[in-house]
Amino acid sequence: MTPKQRKGPWHGRVAVLAATLLIACTLAGCGFTVSGPKNATQGSTMETTEFSRLDDAGVAQILASKSMRLDFRQGTIPKAEVGLPDSAYAPDVVAPTGDKFTLSVTGGSGTLNAQTDHVRFTTTDTSPDLDLVYYFLTTESLDQYVQLVRDAVTDYGLNADAANRWIDGALKDPGKKSNYSLGDGNKLGFNVGYDLRYDGSKKTQVIIVTVSAAS
Repeated sequence: MTPKQRKGPWHGRVAVLAATLLIACTLAGCGFTVSGPKNATQGSTMETTEFSRLDDAGVAQILASKSMRLDFRQGTIPKAEVGLPDSAYAPDVVAPTGDKFTLSVTGGSGTLNAQTDHVRFTTTDTSPDLDLVYYFLTTESLDQYVQLVRDAVTDYGLNADAANRWIDGALKDPGKKSNYSLGDGNKLGFNVGYDLRYDGSKKTQVIIVTVSAAS
């Protein structure tokens, strides 16, 4: 279940979970739209009462309002603050097929904004916190895909050398298949990781984005 090709710095946990995420994406229809870090804003703040809950009522509100707002300023999300007991596993939040919602994740130095239709979390039934947030970006052209990577370097602080190496290789061989991790950038006060899942033989290209505590 781990990627066949792993280049650049990255946390091992993504290698373990990435295949599961892509399976879930397929089962959910993977109706993601092109989104990226251009909407990231530096220095944004929110009141705690404005953040989303993840109990049944909270998920219903997210889908109705097409907006999910998460507070990641502590480097985790306490379950109690999103309406979940400590023993709970957070639900996957999946929009109806063809629909999408805005995901906003607030950190100590800014807020990430992206358009997606599927967000999920990792935790255990003995942890009081949600430790990682995952969502997907997709494109249907290499040019769009490359732009997402370049934007992430600028807006999230991902490693420019690693990104440029991958871009150069993809532009030289657009039909290739590549699993490539760009590592983390922490410009917003938390880590944002890009795990590139590119297959030039397919119409839709995927980036798995991971939000985790700054290291």
